[in-house]
Amino acid sequence: MRLFEVFLAPSATNKPLFSDELLKETGVQVFSPAEAELVGLEGIPEDPEGRDRVLVACSPTDERLIHTRLEANQDVASFKLHDLA
Repeated sequence: MRLFEVFLAPSATNKPLFSDELLKETGVQVFSPAEAELVGLEGIPEDPEGRDRVLVACSPTDERLIHTRLEANQDVASFKLHDLA
């Protein structure tokens, strides 16, 4: 599984990062850090800069698609990719 740690831009809207159609077709899951811990995704450290962030879990086959969508999204300031074996 791949996990994108997505840092939101200060001007981010409350609009979802991905369409319902993309989520349904790929099985991508979007979590707040607190929600991620509740479902067992642990080990992602707190952001020392205190930025707003979300976690996006996807399969390796969807990694490129998600990467492209995040790069094109104005609500995304930056992101990191973590490989969860």
